[in-house]
Amino acid sequence: MGKRSGIIDHEEDLAKLSFAQLDTEIERCRMRLGIAPTSRLRKSFESRIHWLEKFPANRHSD
Repeated sequence: MGKRSGIIDHEEDLAKLSFAQLDTEIERCRMRLGIAPTSRLRKSFESRIHWLEKFPANRHSD
């Protein structure tokens, strides 16, 4: 987890979240996607949402 931002950017930290917490993080990213001022930030949030949404499937396939 990022020390200053609290943003999770490693799968090990993501695995510690409950499904409810994961859903909350996805919703936070969707909200931020809607207010992102630049296309670069929008693309970053789209990528993060995609990564977060596919993670539960990866967790169950282990």
